Amino acid sequence: DHIIGRRKSDNVELDDAPASAHVKRTAQEDFSPEAFVVRRSMPWASDDGEGLMFVSFGCALDAFEAQLNRMCGDDDGIVDGLFRFTRPITGAHFFCPAVDDGRLAIETLRSVTAD
Repeated sequence: DHIIGRRKSDNVELDDAPASAHVKRTAQEDFSPEAFVVRRSMPWASDDGEGLMFVSFGCALDAFEAQLNRMCGDDDGIVDGLFRFTRPITGAHFFCPAVDDGRLAIETLRSVTAD
């Protein structure tokens, strides 16, 4: 429970979770600006092993980078508790451009890259 920062039995966030708890390391509203992403995970298994595939969606890479840096302890030396028993194997970024009426929305791309 303390590694994640939530009770397994009812998913309630713990008030006394340690600073290394995953929910404290990745609390989107704690970043400036907020590091908002939509996150989902899916367990997988094959003849070669098993694990958890993690997928997240956001409008820019900044939020992902901020959360991953905090999980690794780059800002304060506190490493996410998940790394006590998990090991990231690979990662990737994919860009999905905006589409308007079936065509690439160039104006949307210009406003994102201008920021």
